[in-house]
Amino acid sequence: MINIKTLKLILIIAFCSISSTIQAQTTKNIALSNKGPIVDELSFKEDAKDMGLTIKFLFDEDSNTLTVTLTSPKSLFVFWDDTRYKDVFSCHRWLLPEKLSYVVSSNTADSFRASKKFRKSLKRPRKKHLFKKWFEADGLQPVEKELKLVNDSIVQTFSISDRRSTNFTFRLREILTMDEVQSKGTSRQYEFTTDKDFDIRYRITIHRNPCLGLDDEVAAAKGALAALTKNFESFLKKYASGCVPDNESLNTFQDTKSSLLSQFPKFKSTSLCPDIQQAREQYNLLLDSIQTIDVKIEAGAIVSSDEEQSEIDIQTILSNARQLDKMISRWLVSDDNIERADLLEECRFVISETTALIGNNEGQTQEERYAINLFKKAEQYFKKVVK
Repeated sequence: MINIKTLKLILIIAFCSISSTIQAQTTKNIALSNKGPIVDELSFKEDAKDMGLTIKFLFDEDSNTLTVTLTSPKSLFVFWDDTRYKDVFSCHRWLLPEKLSYVVSSNTADSFRASKKFRKSLKRPRKKHLFKKWFEADGLQPVEKELKLVNDSIVQTFSISDRRSTNFTFRLREILTMDEVQSKGTSRQYEFTTDKDFDIRYRITIHRNPCLGLDDEVAAAKGALAALTKNFESFLKKYASGCVPDNESLNTFQDTKSSLLSQFPKFKSTSLCPDIQQAREQYNLLLDSIQTIDVKIEAGAIVSSDEEQSEIDIQTILSNARQLDKMISRWLVSDDNIERADLLEECRFVISETTALIGNNEGQTQEERYAINLFKKAEQYFKKVVK
């Protein structure tokens, strides 16, 4: 049987193992965009208000870089490689910069000593204590920089090779602080005071601007829409009545319609950029409307469109369709939950109001049918996007 002392020892080991695992699993999720930084406030000790650490993440989409900045009320010191205590500290507790595995910039007259409190905080045997490199990064390439021993802040920029990448991991490890304890001439003496392995894993998601670098494509899509709109309005105005006087006019209509559809082919590809996608969808809707336009030869007097009395408010329907498209585009690019909720509410109100305005009317003229069809397409797009 297991005696009480052995059982206690097993429980203590198990508890320490669980505690260590829990600490190692500290994970935080952050979302970054080009709009501004994300800041996380940390502390070296729970009861030390003046010993905080601030970590800031900043994404620059133009340069496709991520910058991590550490700041603290105290001077910061970090290791840029995993380093054992015995390899860089003398027996008299002085740091030997020349023993580091990398080159650092410092005043050669400055000295750095491990305080008694600092040494006691290290795991025993102290000489075997392994200082962890202050960060680990997955999917990020550190940009080379000059390394310093004394830092008011630690700044590291990472390049992102693939502009399509959106998910990365940054792990914050061991951070040291030190105080200036003596100054004489141009030399200063520093003392290491605090050491903490934060072991925090940041899962970073980047929300990119899907239209970045696509100015030419945006202009092309909008230009194609403008050109088709101009031709469509002219075509619709000419055949708005739905009637032509004779076969020759009917042939002219058919030739004009075929020429338009041939001159303006449909966009078959899609784009993640809302500006491009919206312009292309409106362009394709106009082509669909041209396809539906038809005329017939009518004997006797032909009532012109000016004499016909529209039963629905065409301009309001068209305006609401365009407004709905714009609000959907804003909803797609917004990362503000409150704004997105407001946009959804406005979209539903516009849909409800316009549906009531149309009622069961399918349109008596080409203009009415076009307006109703355009709005219904916008409504379908809303339902497709907002699932």
